[in-house]
Amino acid sequence: MSESAASEKGSERLIDAKNIALGWRIVGQMPPQTLEEAIQMLRDSSAFAAKVCDLLSEELAERNGR
Repeated sequence: MSESAASEKGSERLIDAKNIALGWRIVGQMPPQTLEEAIQMLRDSSAFAAKVCDLLSEELAERNGR
């Protein structure tokens, strides 16, 4: 992959991670109304955190591999 293409893909990953984190922050400001909503929010939060972690790990791996 060319350096330009790798840089573009890295930028996309960082933008995706930022957007997920911002959305997660907004959702986290709304308190759950029921225990079931709280459980679902926790599940969603862990899924969002895992996705952000994956994106950032890929970015770090690519940067360290250069």
